Amino acid sequence: MKEQLRKDNFYEAINAEWHKNAVIPDDQPAMSAFLELHLGIEKTLMELAKKWQEDSSGLNANLLKFLKVLKKANDFNLREELGVEPIKKVIQGVDKITNLADLQSQFKELSLEGINLPFNFMVMQDFINSDNQVLYFHAARLILPDTSYYQNEQTKTQLLALWENTTTAVLKLYGLGDEEIKELLADTIKFDSLLVPVTKSSVEQADYVKMYNPLTKKELLEKVKNIDLIEIAETLVSNEVLKLIATNIDVIEQFDNIFKEENLKIIKSWMKVFNYLKFASEFTENLRVAGGAFTRALSGTKAAQNKEKAAFYKAYNYFNQVVGLYYGENYFGPEAKKEVETMVKEMIMVYQARIKTNDWLKEETKIKAIKKLSTLSVLVGYPEELPKYYDDIVIKDEDTLLDIRLKITKLMTLDNLSKYQKTPNKKLWSMPASMVNAYYNPLNNQIVFPAAILQEPYYSRKQSISANFGGIGAVIAHEISHAFDNNGAKFDETGSLNNWWTQEDLAAFEEKKQMMIKFFDGLETGYGKCNGVLTVSENIADSGGLRAALEASKTHKDHDFEEFFSNWARVWRQKAHSEYQKLLLTIDVHGPAILRANRQLANLKEFQEYYQLQKSDQMFLDEADMITIW
Repeated sequence: MKEQLRKDNFYEAINAEWHKNAVIPDDQPAMSAFLELHLGIEKTLMELAKKWQEDSSGLNANLLKFLKVLKKANDFNLREELGVEPIKKVIQGVDKITNLADLQSQFKELSLEGINLPFNFMVMQDFINSDNQVLYFHAARLILPDTSYYQNEQTKTQLLALWENTTTAVLKLYGLGDEEIKELLADTIKFDSLLVPVTKSSVEQADYVKMYNPLTKKELLEKVKNIDLIEIAETLVSNEVLKLIATNIDVIEQFDNIFKEENLKIIKSWMKVFNYLKFASEFTENLRVAGGAFTRALSGTKAAQNKEKAAFYKAYNYFNQVVGLYYGENYFGPEAKKEVETMVKEMIMVYQARIKTNDWLKEETKIKAIKKLSTLSVLVGYPEELPKYYDDIVIKDEDTLLDIRLKITKLMTLDNLSKYQKTPNKKLWSMPASMVNAYYNPLNNQIVFPAAILQEPYYSRKQSISANFGGIGAVIAHEISHAFDNNGAKFDETGSLNNWWTQEDLAAFEEKKQMMIKFFDGLETGYGKCNGVLTVSENIADSGGLRAALEASKTHKDHDFEEFFSNWARVWRQKAHSEYQKLLLTIDVHGPAILRANRQLANLKEFQEYYQLQKSDQMFLDEADMITIW
């Protein structure tokens, strides 16, 4: 490895050989350390599924249901034979709507089966009281990935034309005629244009506290006249709804201008088109492939998944927690679990020490921050229990793939709605144990590390302790840092939205947040510039996580700076199509891979000193320009 390259582009120095040899799979927009693990687990699970199909003895009832759906998904001859006939029941449901009163009266039935609707409801924890669950209201997504795509007329025109072309191909496969398709698409784009002004950009959505806009029944009835949203809400939860949370207040303010009788035709066209697209993967092979063409084009993905893989995911996506639990129990050893849990405890202790010695927080705020750390819930490996709706799933021999999707969606929706005004079950996970990821839930003050991520290069019992701290240690500390990023810091130790800061400390934190925004904003990536506002929460978490992990690693007698820094750069390696890179710069709250590696390392005094960087080196950063928050 060239010594100078370490000093100019550490990420490239560590990952050059990997970049040279890495191949992006045709059905993926990128290759990365995350994806390498994912593909390995995918191979393991698909081989398991094949083995189970040959001998299912000893499997539990829910794994047997998974196999029944997998068998249906793999029966491509039957799918061709059935054609698109099953979609008629969905479209007929839309056709029954002749006025807004019909939309209101039929809303629950359509919603329960997961039919695409222009607005919807979901039960989630109350930001103000996280021990209760309330109803949230949200509007449909736009055709294009972000509002910024609509601001440049040329980009908007090009991408909407691409969407029209790919969607036309889908609708033709459903058997629709040219004139009907033309009218449906024109109506859909017209309705989409009504949603654009009231839709939040990815940057705005990144400040997720602003999603919490509570409205009393009286306030909502005064603001919205054309459809009784409270009546729909009360029908859904079979209970009185005194408060509804709007995730976007602008939609409520403009609701009657968007949802009015004269717009019913374009609303119904939108519903038809988006349901045709949503359910395309349930039918013929040609339709399945055509249904994903727009998404693949946006990300630069060269081809659709092959039939075998697509069939696997058709079943797995319904039963991922069930399959994930099997994976966790059988592929994640107790020794690894114990070692990772020990690392988590170390990270928390380091964080506590860093908060105690913090030079910009007042003592009363430090006490509350440490209290939040001490009550942090940590879950490692796999969950203790799964959602109850799995037990209620019944797969009949005569069920089509669409029947299965509708009935499972109904059970999931009913399960969600049944949680209204009830204490949340904090033992349930938001992702399966077989997913390569980790997360912090501010409403539970909880961090979760699925078994799938606890592998090399993030973690291995074969790696040095320093490499593990540079990998999973930094990831652990990153998730802990989310408790104190610009979003998480607004929630207290119970997970409730509550300002536990002094006014002076909050102002100091805001100033540091602005410094972090400027530290990344406008940096060139080779595909465009980083948006410091969009990525600030993840950059704060990366910064705090990396510093805490390094401090923990340094306490071990065999600490090795080289291995720590190198593995940090290694875990963010990525090779992606340019279309995907540009898409991520617009919608992803995480910083670009090269900046996550290089910019965060340059921001460490230890990195500067270890490699003896000079002003002439591109990785050089003057200590006066370094930003330390946690």
